[in-house]
Amino acid sequence: MADRSVALVLTAAGAAHRDTGSRLFPGVPSVSLTREEFRPREPFRGRLFGLLGSQPRGVVVALVVPVVRAEGAEDQPAASGDVGGPTVPIADHVDLEACGPLTGRWPTGVPRDFPSMTGIYQPGLVRPPGGARVYSSGVVAAGVADVRRLTRFEARAVREGGWPVTTDSLVPAAIVAAYYGLRLAACGVLPAVRSDRE
Repeated sequence: MADRSVALVLTAAGAAHRDTGSRLFPGVPSVSLTREEFRPREPFRGRLFGLLGSQPRGVVVALVVPVVRAEGAEDQPAASGDVGGPTVPIADHVDLEACGPLTGRWPTGVPRDFPSMTGIYQPGLVRPPGGARVYSSGVVAAGVADVRRLTRFEARAVREGGWPVTTDSLVPAAIVAAYYGLRLAACGVLPAVRSDRE
């Protein structure tokens, strides 16, 4: 059985994501990626492929990515303990995009194979050090092309599927991680609720 500890933390750019990553996984090497770096345009090119491809098969990589609450979704519980903002452990995803990181020109000599996504998420590892174990199964996140502007298809699918959060950074990284035989401790960070009341 592979070591269940987290080997690397990939966070979305931004202080909230970096802070959440360091609080959940202190002492673990961490790298911040931009939205574009989380979404490589060609197979085996870009920073995401380099970082995940350098990890030994079977290790756990943490992802700390932005998520947006789906319209009409009920409040989701935060991860056990206050980890610097409203967070949700992710247990699985549904991919609503037409293409992904393994779509496009394929390098000669590299086996063309779509990885199994079964069992790669480890939501129980998304907890602060010394915090209570997380027994919730986490949430299923809907992967979309752009959380700022859902297509009509995406909006309808999210509404009818009842998925509580959407993200445009998680699914490509999950597919690349699965290709390299890695597991994920994925955490979604919801936007901070701002109050303008004096």
